[in-house]
Amino acid sequence: MDDETENLVVLVLLGIFSVTGSIGNALVIYIYSRKRDITTSSLFILTLAGTDLFTCLIIIPYNIVVLYLNYTLYYELPCKLYMFLITCNVPFSAFVMVAIAFDRYFCICHPFLHAITIPRAKIIVMIMGVFACILGIMTSLTHGIFSIIDPPSLNITVNDVINSTMSSYISQKNVNDTILGNSSVTPSLSTITTSINETVSSEADIPEGYGPGMCAPSTEIFNSTVTYIYQKIYAGFYLISFLIVLILYGLIYRSIHIRRALKAKRKRSSLFPASPNEYSAVDTQMTVLNNGHEIDGKDADGQKKFRKKSLGLKEKVFYANIRTAAMLFIVTIVFLIAFLPSWLMAHDLVPFSKILFYMYFIYNVANPIIYAFMNTSFRDDLQAVFKRICNSK
Repeated sequence: MDDETENLVVLVLLGIFSVTGSIGNALVIYIYSRKRDITTSSLFILTLAGTDLFTCLIIIPYNIVVLYLNYTLYYELPCKLYMFLITCNVPFSAFVMVAIAFDRYFCICHPFLHAITIPRAKIIVMIMGVFACILGIMTSLTHGIFSIIDPPSLNITVNDVINSTMSSYISQKNVNDTILGNSSVTPSLSTITTSINETVSSEADIPEGYGPGMCAPSTEIFNSTVTYIYQKIYAGFYLISFLIVLILYGLIYRSIHIRRALKAKRKRSSLFPASPNEYSAVDTQMTVLNNGHEIDGKDADGQKKFRKKSLGLKEKVFYANIRTAAMLFIVTIVFLIAFLPSWLMAHDLVPFSKILFYMYFIYNVANPIIYAFMNTSFRDDLQAVFKRICNSK
């Protein structure tokens, strides 16, 4: 597939993501914001939906324009704004995933601790947002507009000047690498100009798709050492977030497994006691369970009668937390899978493909679909919304 066809496919895909993601996330915000009982999980879901909606309405269309212009923006502000948007949005989503994992861990493993309350969750979201914005600002300051004036004393073209000093630094995915924290650093524009005036004496191959006015990595504000350290830290946030989420959901699974094992053990001991003396007077008055039913005396033939067991409030809350944790775990897995190919490409671990790279935006579209499949309450509310829309027509 040639570059022109590949770019067209990417632009079409991003356009589809923008439209479908905007509609889906707007519905999520509408439904969850109307709920009377706002929980911490609902707050984090609203945060994710708001981030995804902003991405689909603003960042993806901006990305379409930048890709169509081949990163040739000519002005510093659009360049820095673009880098700010795409690099504060991604880590913020990762931070929210970590916060969700902590919230589910405390709800299931330590339900009486109440570590994350609604006010605390709002503060956590604000802190994560500020920190993500700081990362976006740092990234925007490491980029600028590439612009070199052709020295009048040299009878060469601008492209000749660019290629003589940039061929060893620039690749097609410079800007893409920065999004996910690649550690490659390009020289500052002043260094390039000095090198041109001192060393350019012959022509070489012109770097494909690169020229004056392009938004590209730069060390004009921060030197190469600072930029290198920052990019390493930025890239490390993904690995750290992944490990934290993996550990927390592992602890959640362990807690659920232990609880189910203890419940099964109590059930077996109640059905097959070793001797009648093992039960105290209080124990004999407790309800005996059998496969989710309660024993309710005996019938005329001496056989045990069973009636449907009704779950207590604590059990209902526990199982509701498990269902929510399962749904949000799937959201996290989709996030990790969507970004993994781009992260690997940015670190040159797999061959670069522009189409596959920009597929990470599918994550911003997938969440409403996950809620619709795994949350019956959301599905019912969604059907009610569609019915109201149809009836209004």
